[in-house]
Amino acid sequence: MSQTSFENGRSVQELDPRLRSLHKGSTPDVPVASPRTDHRQRHRHGPLLVKLGFFLAVMALAVAILRAFVIQPFSLPGNAMAPTLRADDRLLVLKSGVLGDSIARGEIVVFHPPRSMSCTVAGGRVGDLALRVVALPGETIWSRAGTIFVDGRRLRERGWYDRRSGQVGSTPIRSTTLAPDQYFVMADRRSNACDSRVFGPISRSSVVGKGIAVVGRDGHVFFDTL
Repeated sequence: MSQTSFENGRSVQELDPRLRSLHKGSTPDVPVASPRTDHRQRHRHGPLLVKLGFFLAVMALAVAILRAFVIQPFSLPGNAMAPTLRADDRLLVLKSGVLGDSIARGEIVVFHPPRSMSCTVAGGRVGDLALRVVALPGETIWSRAGTIFVDGRRLRERGWYDRRSGQVGSTPIRSTTLAPDQYFVMADRRSNACDSRVFGPISRSSVVGKGIAVVGRDGHVFFDTL
C-alpha cells in the first residue's frame, strides 16, 4: 500500500489542505544568525569601551590636578574648634596657591605649626593645625576684661566661639602688632590656649589653605560649608 492513501482517485493531501505543506523529507525553516550581524555588534561595542576608558582617564587626571594644586582633604586634630568643628572632622581645604591675598577675618585656615610651639594639641597629634583668623596683617590686637580689640575697636564676632569660655577665655591676648605677612589665629574653644596667644602669629608662608567645607563626620559622609 502506498504511503499516500487515495480516495476516489484523490490523495489525502488534496482532501485536507492542511497537509499540503507536509512532504516527505521536508524540514521547517529555522532562522540563522548572520555572522555579519555579530560583527556589527562587536564593532559598535568597541568604540563605546574606548570612549568609556578615555572618560575615566580624564576624570582621574582631573582629580589628581585638583588635589595637587587646588583642594586637599584634612583631618581635624582635637576639639579646639568646637562647637564649630569636631575632632577628626574631614575638611575640604582650598590650597594657598589659589588663595592669593583672599584670607579674611573669621575664616578657618590650615597651617604648619611653628617648630618651637610650646603647647600640645588634644590627643598629642603632631601635624598641621586648623584655627580661626581673628587679626590680619598690619593690625594690632589685644584683649581687656574678656573682650578682644583690633586697632582700638572691639572685635565683633559671629557666634562661632564657645560661649561657656567667652571670647577670650582664661588666657588674655598681649598687645601684638602683626607684620605684613602675619595672621593672629585662635581656637573657637577659647579656653584652649594652644593658638597665637601662646605660639604667636603665623606667617603667610605657613598657611596650607583655608577650610571651605566639612565633608565627613563620625566616619560618615557629611557636608556643611564653613
